[in-house]
Amino acid sequence: MQHQYPLGIFSWFGFVLPFQERLRLIKEAGFAATSLWWEDEDTPWQIKKESMPQLVRDIGLVLENLHVPYNNSSELWSEFKSVRSEFIHRHIRWLHDCANYHIPMMVMHLTEGVNPPAPNSDGVKSFRELVRVAEELGVMIAIENTRRRDNVPYLLSEIPSDHLGFCFDSSHHCLSDKQDFSLLGNFGDRLITTHLSDNDGLEDRHWLPGHGIIDWVMVAQHFPAGFRGCLTLEAYPMAGEREESPELFLKRAFEKAKYLRDLLG
Repeated sequence: MQHQYPLGIFSWFGFVLPFQERLRLIKEAGFAATSLWWEDEDTPWQIKKESMPQLVRDIGLVLENLHVPYNNSSELWSEFKSVRSEFIHRHIRWLHDCANYHIPMMVMHLTEGVNPPAPNSDGVKSFRELVRVAEELGVMIAIENTRRRDNVPYLLSEIPSDHLGFCFDSSHHCLSDKQDFSLLGNFGDRLITTHLSDNDGLEDRHWLPGHGIIDWVMVAQHFPAGFRGCLTLEAYPMAGEREESPELFLKRAFEKAKYLRDLLG
């Protein structure tokens, strides 16, 4: 029997609308889950991030995770403890936010910018601190594959904790790993969430699956059979789709998500 993954989409899907309106449209399109960017929203509709988790639950959606800002995230790998310390403390605060607002998972980037540092033992020291806190709080940390293809495998190999897994971003993978699926092949049992979108092989476009060059059949061939999380889209409208309604975009997104569920399941 084919596993029926819950389908989700990121709470920001490219249309400027009040947060509650976006949630309503996500729910009405058929999605079961969503995830949050963990910062306040300001112009044109102000809302504090701390109020978002309950609004998600009130409307009947599963809150899968929060994605934390990645400003200065390359500091994780700094040889200077004082530099790493600010990064660590910032993320410890966010782990406590997860626990306090009953959010099971924190998604994070490991680097920022076009010339990210190589993985090293200093980064392992940073992450051992974060994972220790995550274990104490009962929160999962999902590290996302971005520009470097070696840092996620490096940390997963060095820290075999049940509270450290990874987020598979299909668009990032297409740009950095091309047709090499060793991340899923070697660490499929550590996959805990997804960011699924498509691109043109040039930039991280966040298009709906099928709008770009990603070979989804090949993704399916390497997708771990043991994965039991949500299949979550992190997708925004193309230029032509921006001229259409958010309802139509989400309807199209849900159909794409169902297609991927059939393919990956």
